[in-house]
Amino acid sequence: MSIEITVLFDVVPDRLADAADAFVDLCAATRQEEGALRFDAWRSEEHENVIVLVEAWADQAAIDLHMKEPYVADFLAKVEGAYVRPPYVHRLRPLAA
Repeated sequence: MSIEITVLFDVVPDRLADAADAFVDLCAATRQEEGALRFDAWRSEEHENVIVLVEAWADQAAIDLHMKEPYVADFLAKVEGAYVRPPYVHRLRPLAA
């Protein structure tokens, strides 16, 4: 079974354009990873400054490897200080589990 994750990022309004660009780059690079089944960033229609990351991974090893990629460190440096509060991570499981 894959690992499903969503992450909500409440972005400081004047950093939104730069953060969105950083997410686009991160998604493009991450989608090339073998264990990345899905990695998409979305804008919330209800909350103007919220970016939602939707991820699916083959396993925990793929996530661990992803977090060691140089472009992840680059992304984190680009978005440092860009959030109103820490990202809100949801690691999901089926209701029947």
